[in-house]
Amino acid sequence: MDHRLTRRGLLAGTLATFALSACDDAPGAVPTPTPSFDPPADQALATWELTGGYTLPGLSALRPPRLVVYGDGDTIADAAYRSRLDPDQLRALATAVAGDLRTAATQKKPTSTPTIADAPVTKVSVWSPTGPLSFTAEGLDELKSDHAYADVLYDARDRLAAVHKAVSATAQPYLATRVRVVAVPAFEGTAGSSGLGTPAADPSASAAVVWPTDIKLPSPDAEGLRRADMDGDAARAAVRMLTRDLDQRGAWPTYRMPDGTTVRASWRYLLPSE
Repeated sequence: MDHRLTRRGLLAGTLATFALSACDDAPGAVPTPTPSFDPPADQALATWELTGGYTLPGLSALRPPRLVVYGDGDTIADAAYRSRLDPDQLRALATAVAGDLRTAATQKKPTSTPTIADAPVTKVSVWSPTGPLSFTAEGLDELKSDHAYADVLYDARDRLAAVHKAVSATAQPYLATRVRVVAVPAFEGTAGSSGLGTPAADPSASAAVVWPTDIKLPSPDAEGLRRADMDGDAARAAVRMLTRDLDQRGAWPTYRMPDGTTVRASWRYLLPSE
């Protein structure tokens, strides 16, 4: 099966409104010349991602961008689902998001609001013929009711969120030849939630399976986290032998390393731009 194929109707409907912003057919109007639209095929045309915030170290290290749209139309949501936009859809999306980010309102400083501890940072970026455009906003969703940020920032994020929803709905899996494997300490002895890098309980630690010898991880960092990007035989072994946390909920199995320590681990496919 070619996982690049998509249910085009879903995406066409989602992006139809974006195309309207690119029209310049008013009676008597003289079209304004615009730079040619020729995005690099192998680079990201538009990206929506979340960073930081309160999340356990393992999940943070494994978290992919919410959405990446490449210049050739390849569109990947959560490093898990794939679809494809045609050239008209790409242009419409890029024009709409770039239009949002070019407005003066994006330069407005956020209004003074109570700080929300551990809120994630939203980052949206888009390629344009005149250069890349982007914004970052801490607590964008959490502060929406306080009108802390300009509406156009939400407009840009919502356009990409709509594409994300459509891509996910196609249920076409994203597959790749490279993967990222992350492992964090698993702690024993108390009751509670899974121990992704915290001294919470790990009732399964005593029943941990042996870590596969075909998968080599580097030494842990100061927080005990191990991360490795793999390809070739190592990547195939990870896909075959380790459990994937597809929904990013932290349900990671427990493994016993050669040195006797226990870890929880999972993996995901790497994006073409990673």
